[in-house]
Amino acid sequence: MLDVVVIGAGFSGLEAAYSAQQAGLSVAVVEARDRVGGKIWSAPLASGRGYADLGGAWINDSLQPRVWAYVQKFGLGVVKQRLEGRAVMQESQEKRFEFPFGVTPDFSPEEKKNLEYIRDHIQAESLKTGLPSAQVDNVSLDQYVRDLGALPKTAQMVNLWARVMHGLESTEESAAWFIDYCRRNKGLLAIRADDSTGGQHLRFQDGAQSIATEIAKLIGAGNIHLASPVASINDYGSHVGVITRTGKTFLARKCILSVPSTMYKELNITPALPQAVQEVTNNTILGDYNKAIVCYDKPWWREQGFNGYFASYLGPVILARDTSVDERKHYSLTCFVNGLPGRQWSKLPPHERRAVVLKQVAQIFKTDTKSEVFRPIEVFDQIWQHEEFSRGALAPVTALGHLTKYASVYGRPVGNVHFVGTEYSPEWKGYMEGALCSGELGARQVVEAIQRVPAAKL
Repeated sequence: MLDVVVIGAGFSGLEAAYSAQQAGLSVAVVEARDRVGGKIWSAPLASGRGYADLGGAWINDSLQPRVWAYVQKFGLGVVKQRLEGRAVMQESQEKRFEFPFGVTPDFSPEEKKNLEYIRDHIQAESLKTGLPSAQVDNVSLDQYVRDLGALPKTAQMVNLWARVMHGLESTEESAAWFIDYCRRNKGLLAIRADDSTGGQHLRFQDGAQSIATEIAKLIGAGNIHLASPVASINDYGSHVGVITRTGKTFLARKCILSVPSTMYKELNITPALPQAVQEVTNNTILGDYNKAIVCYDKPWWREQGFNGYFASYLGPVILARDTSVDERKHYSLTCFVNGLPGRQWSKLPPHERRAVVLKQVAQIFKTDTKSEVFRPIEVFDQIWQHEEFSRGALAPVTALGHLTKYASVYGRPVGNVHFVGTEYSPEWKGYMEGALCSGELGARQVVEAIQRVPAAKL
């Protein structure tokens, strides 16, 4: 009889298992995939020049203490997000403009004032504490900013934020969920920032998955069971039984479930989760969050004075960044193909997905068909909605009205089943740091629960 069985070997599950172990508990980690890391997945380049991060990639050394402590513990190399050079904004097929990175795009004075008003309002709201009101939870983000007087270009920009941050349209998430997300992440500006004040400051020289791999080593290979999708979870009151599709059975005093809440309904949990828990989790959705990573022999965009960053209302790429690791001679642009454009793009065959991305990159940087744009040495694309054990990214989004209505049950333990994941984190929700934070808190919760009740004799 184990103390804890953890379902899911993403960052939150691994941290929960390691923290429980450190507290003296026996653990087993059961993972559906044949690898650890969950939505943190680093694919090796065929060129041997490092890795392409198909999932989470960015961290901050001063604002995210848990992930940074692991970077130091494991001696991992990092690189700063490159900001030098001009950025590009694409408004339409015909209109694009260049601007210094980090400033408000060059809209008309009225549009600029309106955008800054809406931005500053959301920033002020996102620095408050507690949950937003039920009233704010019952309107979409789009309706919320329009009610504040957002002009068309401002509403477009807010929609771009929703696409970039959550893979959704601003009509598809509540204003309260968006604001609460910002509150858990040190404000809207910190989420959007690519410098030392924000979440996109540093990347890994050898892929973000290296942290998961190293934590797994600390837990011990014998305690981690890969390629073992869970078929059922049975809470017997005195203990829990977890049965995998491969026929393995794990008995433990407690179970920590570390999968997105959107997927709970796909698990056979007995007894069934309470109606309120089912209502909120059955209606969470995961965004269309996709990446196309285009690797080159040299960073040709820098020679033209660009820093590789661009944003687009048009799509299919709605935002891109330079994700090169110069130390590895790895030069790449990571293109985010999110929201509605990503939904449509994901239905194309692979060669068409690649073609439309390259065509848009060429358009953004004003190059012709003979340019380096069309001569990548490698191209990756990752569609998280197509992943059986992810079904999208980053964190599940509650339905309109559900964030406040079900706050008392969402993420709270049910019997011997405890829930962790970046979606429940009080800080850096949607980031690696948030996953580690939730795993740490979930383990502490289990340790305290076990200490309160003596082990049952079976």
